[in-house]
Amino acid sequence: MAVFVAAVSACTASQYSPASVPAGVSLPRPGGMPGYYVVVAGREVVVRASGDGHVTGSVAIPGPPGNARSPVGGEPFASADGRRFVIVVSRGGDLPGVSDDTLFLLTVSPGGRPGKLSRLNFDSRGVPVIGAALSPDGRLLALSLVQEFPPGPLYGSVEVITVASGATRTWTGRDAPGYWPGVPAWAGDGTVMVPWWHDTGHGMIPAEITGVRYLDLAAPSGSLAAARLIAFPAPTAGLASALIGPGGGDVITSSCRAGHHTATVRIAELSATDGRLVRVLRTQTARFGNDADAQDAIFSTCQVLSVAGDSDHVLVQAFAFGRVDNGVFTSLPGTTPRVRPVSAAW
Repeated sequence: MAVFVAAVSACTASQYSPASVPAGVSLPRPGGMPGYYVVVAGREVVVRASGDGHVTGSVAIPGPPGNARSPVGGEPFASADGRRFVIVVSRGGDLPGVSDDTLFLLTVSPGGRPGKLSRLNFDSRGVPVIGAALSPDGRLLALSLVQEFPPGPLYGSVEVITVASGATRTWTGRDAPGYWPGVPAWAGDGTVMVPWWHDTGHGMIPAEITGVRYLDLAAPSGSLAAARLIAFPAPTAGLASALIGPGGGDVITSSCRAGHHTATVRIAELSATDGRLVRVLRTQTARFGNDADAQDAIFSTCQVLSVAGDSDHVLVQAFAFGRVDNGVFTSLPGTTPRVRPVSAAW
């Protein structure tokens, strides 16, 4: 059990006026907060209102249940319009770092009702998908994958899939061992951006970001390392997660450190151009019963989950799950005692 002992944010909450809306409809606040967020809880996708977290609908994930030998988990990734979501369902196996990943597309109505899950044409070939992003027009899907097996230096790849046909283009990072692409984002319909991660000896968490790579879809696919890299003057180290914000000008990151029976998380905005610190959105210190629990929290619940607006609205799993609006944290429902940590997006 974690006890929160300190919370410091660099911004103050923006004020807004209540509006008269039809019953059951959650409108975004001024500034771009989406009306709803999506949570994957076990074998169910649940839609919740961003204001207070009440459930507006749910849909079951097809397929057999998991077990101790073959666990099943899922993670949602939102499109820029906040209405379409890619659900990545991962089924593990006997080999570490290997999973059978299935992709579904979900559309949420303006009233927060989920449609049916549509399975996408995709074969992960046992390589875990760590990030997904629909293009603004919805015709293309960018995926980031990381190769962890067989044991050795990590490397990753980016695949861009035509949603209608399943046609796939691949940029592989096999010639850049120890580096991998983070969660993709789109700069218009023709360019994919990815944080460029580097293993500093700890695997994927914590690691450092050395810059941002840009994949021009008008150019041939092939080598990921040959794609244009905007390198930071110095790597940003000690990060647990990072998402490129809407518009592509910033990167929202999480980092954690442990103390004696405590852990502290920092949610920060960095420039996507040079990695410089722009602002700290949130710091939170939690107290734990022992150092082992603190280390476990750092590994599993120190995450930026989704970013919206002008990067002023962020879903986080910063020991507790909730949203950060202009630096102010609001706790939200999103998990059950059997499903931790939270997988959510908006």
